[in-house]
Order: sequence, then structure tokens, then C-alpha cells
Amino acid sequence: MGLNLTAENNSALNELLKIAAMPISLEEMLGKSLDILLSLSWLSLLPKAGVFLVSQDEDGNPILELVVERRLGKQIPVLCAQVNFGHCLCGRVAVSKAPLHVAHIDDRHETVFEGIQPHGHYVIPIQSGENNLGVIVFYLPDGAAQDQHEFNFLVRCGAILALAIELRQKERELEATNRELTFQKKTLDQHAIVSISDVKGRIIYVNDKFCEISGYSREELLGQNHRMLKSREHSQEVYKDMWQTISSGEVWHGEIKNLRKDGGFYWVSATIVPFMDENGSPFQYVAIRTDITERKATEYALKQAQSVANIGSWSLDLLTDQLMWSDQIFTIFGIDPKQFDASFAAFLETIHPDDRQYVLVQYKGSLDGHIEYDIEHRIIRKDNGEIRWVHERCIHQRNEKGEVIRSDGTVQDITERKLAQEEIQRLAMTDQLTGLANRNQFHRRFSESISLAKRHGFRLALLLLDLDKFKPVNDTYGHQVGDELLKVVASGFARECRESDVAARLGGDEFAILLINPDGDESIEKCAQRIVEEVSRAVVIREIEISIGVSIGISIYPTDGLEEDELIHKADVALYEGKRSGRNTYCFYRPELERR
Repeated sequence: MGLNLTAENNSALNELLKIAAMPISLEEMLGKSLDILLSLSWLSLLPKAGVFLVSQDEDGNPILELVVERRLGKQIPVLCAQVNFGHCLCGRVAVSKAPLHVAHIDDRHETVFEGIQPHGHYVIPIQSGENNLGVIVFYLPDGAAQDQHEFNFLVRCGAILALAIELRQKERELEATNRELTFQKKTLDQHAIVSISDVKGRIIYVNDKFCEISGYSREELLGQNHRMLKSREHSQEVYKDMWQTISSGEVWHGEIKNLRKDGGFYWVSATIVPFMDENGSPFQYVAIRTDITERKATEYALKQAQSVANIGSWSLDLLTDQLMWSDQIFTIFGIDPKQFDASFAAFLETIHPDDRQYVLVQYKGSLDGHIEYDIEHRIIRKDNGEIRWVHERCIHQRNEKGEVIRSDGTVQDITERKLAQEEIQRLAMTDQLTGLANRNQFHRRFSESISLAKRHGFRLALLLLDLDKFKPVNDTYGHQVGDELLKVVASGFARECRESDVAARLGGDEFAILLINPDGDESIEKCAQRIVEEVSRAVVIREIEISIGVSIGISIYPTDGLEEDELIHKADVALYEGKRSGRNTYCFYRPELERR
């Protein structure tokens, strides 16, 4: 390649970089880039080209969408506006992620239209690492051979466009994030009372809602301490607990009665969040409050009316041991009112056996005045045996001697909320593709198992597993086939584990198995061998026969280490040795492997 040609190429690449930095739309940037490339005198291109970017169809499947074209005529932008992955040359390159040259295409083209002329193509992927962004299709004269200099140059141009497209995407994401933050702040300011204090408790920010409810101006509040709003409703212990909680870096929740400037009072439900510096110490506190003054007034009125109300409530007369339930309570407990002899003993029979003692202790403690009766527990419905969660609260009426003579309470079915909380916890600890433990769950279980092993003197075996020949499956058949293969492999790992063991997907095609208190090295070796044999068996996915393997590195607690990081490192060393010695095998850690 001559000096003039090299200079022209470098100039073109510089122009592409300049265009990428321009504050213009993505489509305009891509169009200008095509114009530069089509204008280069030394390229054997026809003055026709198009850029397809990866998008999704209505079903969420990846497709190529034509976003910019030059002189493709009227039919091609219509017929090829959207191209499925694997379809035509562009769709194939989107799947293979490899640049392609074709010297001759005529009426055998997959998408045929009237007047199609024989021609050739360069199809260049727009690729950033493993991230497939789209393809560029250049038209060539019919029969034009591949010129390696042209080919390499266009691939470099594709890489520059990939960076430019990613930059545009990041900019759009940043703009969307900023808009969302602005919207959230506006929304929060409209519906919540917000303030920020420094580490000494001085107010450094308040929103309009804060000024409105407190009666103070912003100037009167800034620089002051929240003590100026303190009412006499709460003991010093409440404020002491709040301060100790947030100063230790924990979030505090509570309900506070505050004093207005005009001497009136208002109630707020408050959440105070400490913000930590790089040393782990709080440097400011953000308080978000909701006005609950009306709700507190309603609650007070409802508490006074509990003794006579029976809608959604239960009432227990301790003098006669007579229990009354509203219709709603009967519905929650799945009991026919006509067949229920109301009594405290009958009520206890509806409580789940594992929670019965807890309910009794809480109720008796509330009778003594030591605690409030505000609890959550399980019940067993009488009609179908279903286990449900309920939230109970009650207040007591006392005689002149302070003895409880009546209890009035409410019951709320919170099963759906409990199930949602459990599902959130499960999702947070489970790999969503395979159903195995995820990385966070694995490390938590590993740490717990080491603590138990130290306490009780048993062994642990860590197996790090890395699938062999898995990447070609993804590259050849796509991620959907690869994902199904991972599910099959994961189910095999789970079958080889006892209930006490831990099988986890650490990410990609990397897995780990923690054997709890294995019988001996022989049982560990047998387990590893079974896994190797299981994974090595060919499986058929979507009518495709696939064969892969697995390499396993093994470390033993306490022989190879006493801490999690050390055991993981040594299992990784053994895994590397297994791969080095031919893959599809297992290898125990040995000290000499470190030197090797």
C-alpha cells in the first residue's frame, strides 16, 4: 500500500472519529460515515451501501433494522427494512459476527426483486467485544475479488462505528437516567417532606413541603438542629435510639410527632438514611417524611371504637373467655361461623403449631404491659389446610386496678406480601437461568459452611467447574441453544449433589459445587468422575446433537486451606492444571501445581 493510499486511509479514519464526536443524531453520523467511505478513490466499491443496527421484533427476537442507506433504490429499503438473524448475508454475519466477502450474487439472492443485477458484497459486522451492534453492507461490482487491504480497512472502520454507536447509546442512557432522577426528585418533592442534615445534625437542605408543614421559612430552618421541632410526645430513649441507629450507618424508620412554629403538632412517618464517606463513616443524613397526621387521628379514633366494632376485628372478654370474630376473620381463617364455638382455645387451634407458643408469649407480655401486641404469624385454614400469614394488633381495656378485662384486635391477611418478600429473597440468591444458587448465595453458603466446619471439625470439598467447548456452541447455534445446554448441565450438577451440598452458577459457563462433610477423597473423586461422564454425554437440543466436556479443579478444607479465598484459589490452580493436561477431567490441588 503506497504512502498516498495510507494517508488517504488515515485521513478517512480521522474523519470518522471527528464525525463520531459531533453533536448530531446517530442516523446523521452513520450517513456521513458512509459518504466518506464511498468517496474513497482506491476502494473498489459501488456507490451503494447500507447500515443495519440490531433491534428487536414484537416478540423480542433480535433483528437487523436498516437505519441508513445510500443509493439502494426504492425496493431494497422496503424489502430489507428488517432482516432476521441468519437470513441473507447481513443476517448471517449478525450471527457469525465475522466479516464476509461475496463476489457474485444474482437472482438466487434470498430476497428477490425485479431488476436485480449481479453484484458482490462486503458485509462488515459492527462489533464491540462480544456486543453485536449491527452490520454494514457495501456493494461490489460483479465478480470483484476480495482485496485484503480493503477488507482490513473496512473492518477497522466498523470498529470505529461500533465505538461511536456505543457512545451514542451511553449518552442516551445517561440522558434518560438524568431525566429519571429529575422526575423522581420532582415527584418526591411533591409528595414527601425532605430534609438533609450534616453529621452534627445541622439542617443543610429542606424542600417546600418541609417549610409548609412546619410553618418555618427555609432561612429559619437552614443551619438549625431538628431539636427545634421536638414535641413532648416521645421519650429521650426514642431520640437516642434514632441517633445511635443512623450514626452507626443503619437506616432508621419511625413515626414522630413534631411541633409546628405556631405551636400546633403534626405527625410524620420518617425514614432517615445515612450517607457514608470512603472511610465508612456517615457524612450526612437524608430524611424522607410523610405527613400521617390525619391517619394518626383516625387510628386514635379507631382504637377507642375497637371495643364495640366487630368488622375485621376480634374481641376477647377475659372475664367470660368469650371470643367474637367479625365475618372477615371467619373468611380469613376458612371457618364456617355456624360450626365454630368461639373461644380462646379454639382460636389457638387455628394458629400454626410452630407459631403458637410465640403468639401466647406476645399476648401475655402485652397483658403485663411489657410489650405491644403487634405481631405476624401463620395460621392454618380449617377448610383446606392452607397455610396463611396474618398481621395482628390489639389494644387492652383495664379496670381500676390495671388488670386487663378485654382485648380488641384486628387481623390482616398478609400472605401475598410475605410470598413477595420470599420471592424477592429467592430471586436475589438464585441464578435465573439454571435455578442453581448464584454467586452471592454461593459465597454466603461457603462462608457459613467454613464456620460450621471449624466448629464441628468436618471437611469440605470445593469443586470449580469450567465447561469445555461451550463457546463454540454459543457462536455456532446462538445463545438460546447455549442457554438450554446450560440448563441441562446444571440439572446434572444438581443431581450429583446431596441436599446438604451447594451447587452454584458463578457466571457464564463457570460453576462451583461445595460438598459438605464428604465421606473421603474416594467419594469426592467418584462425584467428580460422575460429573465428567455426565457432561461428556451428547445431548440433543432443538434437534442438534451437542457434545461438550467439563474441567474440574478440587481443593479440600482444611487440608488445602482454612479460608474461602485460599480454597477458591487452589481449586482454580487445580482447574488450570486439568485444562492444561487435556481438559474434560478433574484434578485435585497439589502444592507443586503452584510452582508449575
